[in-house]
Amino acid sequence: MMTAFLMCILLFSIDARYHTFDEVAYELDSIARQYPTITHLDTIGYTAVDSVPIFALKISDNAHLDEDEPAILYVACHHAEEILGIEICMYMIDDLLTRYAQDSLRYCYWIENREIWFVPLLNPDGHGVVMTGIDTIWRKNKRDNNNNGVFDTDFDGVDLNRNYNFHWTTGGSSDPSSEYYRGPATFSENEARALRDLAVANNFTFCITYHSARTGLGEVVYFPWNAAGYFPPDYLFIRDVAGTLSQLIINDQGNAHYVALPGAGYDGRTRNWLYGVLNTFAYCVEVSTTTIQPGWMVDDICERNMVGAYYLLDRVEHAGITGCIYDSLTAQPISAEVIVHDYHDATLPARKSDAQYGRFLRILGAGDYDIEVRKPGYATKHVSSVHVLDSVLTECNIQLSRMEHTLPVSTNDQLSLTPNPASNIVRINTNQQSLSSLKVFDCAGRLVKQFDHTTIQLSNYVVWDCTDDQNRKIAQGIYYIIGELDEDFVTQKVVFVK
Repeated sequence: MMTAFLMCILLFSIDARYHTFDEVAYELDSIARQYPTITHLDTIGYTAVDSVPIFALKISDNAHLDEDEPAILYVACHHAEEILGIEICMYMIDDLLTRYAQDSLRYCYWIENREIWFVPLLNPDGHGVVMTGIDTIWRKNKRDNNNNGVFDTDFDGVDLNRNYNFHWTTGGSSDPSSEYYRGPATFSENEARALRDLAVANNFTFCITYHSARTGLGEVVYFPWNAAGYFPPDYLFIRDVAGTLSQLIINDQGNAHYVALPGAGYDGRTRNWLYGVLNTFAYCVEVSTTTIQPGWMVDDICERNMVGAYYLLDRVEHAGITGCIYDSLTAQPISAEVIVHDYHDATLPARKSDAQYGRFLRILGAGDYDIEVRKPGYATKHVSSVHVLDSVLTECNIQLSRMEHTLPVSTNDQLSLTPNPASNIVRINTNQQSLSSLKVFDCAGRLVKQFDHTTIQLSNYVVWDCTDDQNRKIAQGIYYIIGELDEDFVTQKVVFVK
């Protein structure tokens, strides 16, 4: 005999206020067409079972370009039944673009100075199970765990929020029939890999993953982590952001706000992987008091949650340190490890500047901080007592000097120098090459002399009197003369003796 509980499940229908997958796809496509310069719609992957696309929408001025701007990510529907997050993402997308079109100063500033990403429906296969009424409390995707070619609700599927490769075996379940089945391997699921690749490519500062618990606590902001008394190195700052974020979201009753709590353990959940591996301050917002609320409640839930979500767009340029790491010889950006002393855990992957711009951004609190920047082949750089204020990001650009054995070697003919060794003057023959710059560096990579562009162009040679840019005689030692030629370098080593 069918139980009353099962009867309720079968009779329950999803309110039309909630988006189907087709409605999400249609709206995102319409938005991308309506706002072609400030939106970029991308398919970041396909589900393995039904081959359904997983969409990501970027909102930013010059949306089709990767600019040197802070990036923030909002994700919904890791778990199929938790559909409130989809509505929050879609509501925010519409709100951001509508207000931008109305020339709202605040919204214009965000869109012109941020890269705002949405993945509103990460689990479309599982979402289809819920929306079609096959199982309205379905949580997982549709992986065919027993390989029988049939979708079995009592055995199939993977909990996508347990599939990330950060302490994967300490969380979730190894039992395929469990709601919390973590999958046969880390990143075994197309959906988790799609989000992984997006996050790795975009170096997000903040992320919210939206959930809505059927059991357990609702109206909570979880943050990384409390693992039997082991806290992450940035715990104080992660907690402070979570505290403000939670206080900005009023609860359904209207008499209090959401509560911020450290998530128990540091298993393979999204927020733990994003922070533990990529240093993204990632938060799990458990929306409302259950997974699916009546349709008449949805807009109000979206409005209240949106206030907290928007806080991150402002917080990204308050208390913290940012800057770019450059090669002192070539002025090219480089990816290097950036350590903030007293807030560093050597057991976690290195926190690095991005390779494209050399940009790093560390969220901190007001105070003074010591920074260490290091990269193999370069001299480690220490910057002491960097002062951070509450209201702004502190800019700290850093040049790293190559170790002598890693100085660039030209693929072109070398510059010719006479005499070498030198004690007074050096004639630098440019061999009729059109150099755009000519510089002298010491063996630590410090700039010693830079020749005027006009001087380089007037003749096939330049005479250097072995002085620096302040007209002081250089010290005895090894120096490198480097000329820039298109995208290459011509180099030569000279020994100066007194």
